[in-house]
Amino acid sequence: MNTSQKSKTPLAKGGCSARGSTAVEFAIVAGTLVLTIFIVIDLSRLVYLRMTLEEGVRRAARLAAVCPIGDPLPAKAAVLADPAAQGAAIPGAGLSNVSIQYLNSEGAVIANPAASFSSIALVRVSLVGVQTPLLAPFVTGVLW
Repeated sequence: MNTSQKSKTPLAKGGCSARGSTAVEFAIVAGTLVLTIFIVIDLSRLVYLRMTLEEGVRRAARLAAVCPIGDPLPAKAAVLADPAAQGAAIPGAGLSNVSIQYLNSEGAVIANPAASFSSIALVRVSLVGVQTPLLAPFVTGVLW
């Protein structure tokens, strides 16, 4: 058997078919790797956003405890849009997303806090309806 006959059988011992399977394996691994990277980036962004939201409502609650009732500064602080905020405003959050409630010592919401100012013991600030678009493909937005 001469050497020219051996080279004419490309499927024997991993010839031409190995190149095709390598490309398919690379496509599967690369796609999975890219999707994993996007998911890790998105999870990091969501954790950062949650920490930012918590800091915003913490600042707003502190301001609502000392500012007059109805003052817009606590709502601005909740979305980090106040002049004292050192950072970017929370994306997708506006003043309409901020809910400030004044509570009595038992935790019940006071309907008219201006009329019963002396019964205010606690302040609750929350952000509602803030949506965050994700970077990972095939994943929809997250509703907080």
